[in-house]
Amino acid sequence: MKEIFAIGEEVDNAIEKIEFAQLRSLSLGNLPEVTSFCRREVETPSASPNRQVSQEELTTMYSSSEITLDISTLLFNEKVALPNLEALEISDINVDKIWHYNHLPVMFPRFQNLTRLIVWRCHKLKYIFSASMIGSLKQIQHLDIRHCEDLQEIISENRADEEIPNFAFSQLTTLRLEDLPKLRYLYPGMHTSEWPALEILLVYRCDKLNILAADLSQNNENDQLGIPAQQPLLPLEKILPNLTQLSLSGKDVKMILQADFAQHLFGGLKQLGIIGDDSACFPIWNIIERFHNLEILSLFCFSFPEEVFSMEGCLEKHVGKLAVIKCLHLIQLNHLKQLCKQDCKLGLIFQYLEILRVYFCQSLLILLPSSSVSFRNLTELVAFGCKELIHLVTSSTAKTLVRLVKVQVYGCRAMTEVVINDKDGVEKEEIVFRKLKTLELSDLDSLTSFCSANYTLKFPSLQALWVIGCPKLKIFTTGESSTPPRVNVWYRETAGFQRRWANNDLNTTIQQLHAEKLLAGSSSYSVDYD
Repeated sequence: MKEIFAIGEEVDNAIEKIEFAQLRSLSLGNLPEVTSFCRREVETPSASPNRQVSQEELTTMYSSSEITLDISTLLFNEKVALPNLEALEISDINVDKIWHYNHLPVMFPRFQNLTRLIVWRCHKLKYIFSASMIGSLKQIQHLDIRHCEDLQEIISENRADEEIPNFAFSQLTTLRLEDLPKLRYLYPGMHTSEWPALEILLVYRCDKLNILAADLSQNNENDQLGIPAQQPLLPLEKILPNLTQLSLSGKDVKMILQADFAQHLFGGLKQLGIIGDDSACFPIWNIIERFHNLEILSLFCFSFPEEVFSMEGCLEKHVGKLAVIKCLHLIQLNHLKQLCKQDCKLGLIFQYLEILRVYFCQSLLILLPSSSVSFRNLTELVAFGCKELIHLVTSSTAKTLVRLVKVQVYGCRAMTEVVINDKDGVEKEEIVFRKLKTLELSDLDSLTSFCSANYTLKFPSLQALWVIGCPKLKIFTTGESSTPPRVNVWYRETAGFQRRWANNDLNTTIQQLHAEKLLAGSSSYSVDYD
């Protein structure tokens, strides 16, 4: 398919615009052969009535005249109007340009109500907007551009305009730029920009893009050579006070930490994501101190040698106000062995933690240390694809998890039990998971029990137990256990998910499922762990 709509030349010549007045949302994806949303079938006067002219013939015909023909593929030509379109998503389409705009005045409204634009994997695009188009996009609120290999700028330069342009994104609240290896500019020439409503800024793997202003000495050198200085993506100091969520590369975060920004500029920031690099050391403590109102911290792809929070004497060196982290995400920290050392004085950091999610930390051995570190406010605990993790928590730590509501353990292939005993001579001790409602155990090839020690386990609030892909699980616990009268125990068969009621007896239910070989399947995530 080359186009979504095709219009004959005689119809095209008779109308000034092709309007889709009622269209509010448009998604175009996985259309590698499409070159236009609405294309006319072109003929020349010398051609026969039924013969269409090829692009090669058009190139030859116009190259001998004074007319310049732009033969690049264009998704929306100059006659297409979608005046009430609010959401546009484009992915996997091989066009050179999205829309037709030049320096001439726009003759009719075309995309003036667009609030949301998403562009993914359009590898031929060199830019997204022309400079003359920005003024008509007053309603744009969400801009998301990812995985466009050749994209060099967001806004193309308008060479007909001799004045320095100002780009006002007055309604834009979210800007996401990810995996754009050639992106260098918002706009290649001198310009100013305004982002008064921006709250969420995410910029990942855009290595040629400057987030902060370049070094002044480098700028002076470039000026002497006649090379224009590369302006930063946006005026960071002006937008920082409004930001609630920020995600950047480790390099850019380090630059922000080193810059002389006033502390109050970070007061509104609640969520921070950082994609790391190969450096073995990253100033996590500086982040917790500088971004003092931070609540959600996500760390991706770092090379921490053993632990995330590892500064000796950290509380003495950092005396400023520390962020109260409520949610911590650790993703693909492949060398990480433990969250922190045992008995490290980190109570100030972890005592307010409510959610801890760990994904693909392949060397992780200890998640929650058995120490003085308190996790008493933890409500959700997730371990996903951590192939060296042999247990989730120790028995002494489990006793402190009095607010835990949800536990998910997926694809931890070496895990033999969820709670491991760390005391000698245990006799009839209790571990009470007072608020735990959901326990999910999936794709745990080595799991033999939830706990093999002689503890009495109490789950007074448990509603659902998921056991999928646990072929060695023969018994829930060696000791006693108690649950509400009816707990849903979910497992997977060929036909899909099934459940049984555990009438205050998880051991019997697990033994039956194991005997019937109903725990040997796998979840839908099983292909994602490696």
